[in-house]
Parts: sequence; structure tokens; C-alpha cells
Amino acid sequence: MAVGIEARHARDAGASRAARSSVWLRGLLWMLLGSWIGSWLLFALVVAPTAFRVLQTPGAAGALVAPVLDALHLYGAVAGVALAALALALRRGRLRVALPLGMAAACLYSQFGVSAELAEIRPFVFGPQGSEEMAARFNHLHAVSMTIYSVVLTAALVLLGLHVRSDSRGPE
Repeated sequence: MAVGIEARHARDAGASRAARSSVWLRGLLWMLLGSWIGSWLLFALVVAPTAFRVLQTPGAAGALVAPVLDALHLYGAVAGVALAALALALRRGRLRVALPLGMAAACLYSQFGVSAELAEIRPFVFGPQGSEEMAARFNHLHAVSMTIYSVVLTAALVLLGLHVRSDSRGPE
């Protein structure tokens, strides 16, 4: 009889550790996802519009906004990988793992592809040697950047809904 009681206590202790671990993993998931969505909304709704409204030239506003966007892209890449790992650890399913990985890839492409080219041609658009051809290229890349940003933000909101749905089903 004592062996059965010990086995049950060991099983209960293991279940308790698993439950505590799940709480911590879910808390970290919500913190990462909430800060990603919040920071991206703050940038899109407050920082960028304010910079372009308050600063004297579009070039000056871009010089302020670009490094903030760099930080958001890099955070998105790290958060996407971390969110995928957390979804995997919580056994949330393939979509909840794949979606943040795709979002992270989009952030990296935007940072090291689109934003890098924007930074490279910025002096040829806003400087004295600016040309209409470079301005057209800049405008195209800026539109691509805004589209990627919007898609990633929308995907983050979809991911939020997916995780709400998972958590509303009760503990894993």
C-alpha cells in the first residue's frame, strides 16, 4: 500500500511541476506576443505619424523612424522564434508554430532586404544629388516595407486569436 501512495505522490508532484511550467510558458508567450503587438501599434499609430508631422523634413523624420523600425524588426525576429518555441513546448499545433516563424522571416527580410536598400538609396533621394528615378524606387520600397509591416501586424493579431482560443479550452 505504501508503494502505491508514494507513486501517487510522485505522479501528483510531476503533474504539479508540469502545471507550473505551463503557467510560466504561457505567461512568457503572452508577454512576448503582447509586447510585439503593442510596440508595433505604438510605432504605426503614434511614433511614425508624429515624426512626420513634427519634424521639418521627410528626411529628418525618416532618420528618426528608421532606427526605431530596425529595433522593431529585430525584436520581431527574436520574438517570432521564441513564440514558435513556446507554442511547440505547449503543444499548440503546427499553425501556432509556423505562423510566428513566418512572421520572423518577414521581419528579417524587411530589415536586411527592404530597409537596407532604403538606407542605401536614402542619400540619393533626400540629398542634393536626388533624382526622380531614385525617388520612385524609394517610394516603391517604402510601400513594400509598409505592406510587410501590415501583414506581420495582422498575422500577430491572428496569432493572438489562436492563442486565446487555445487558452480558453483550459490548461494543456
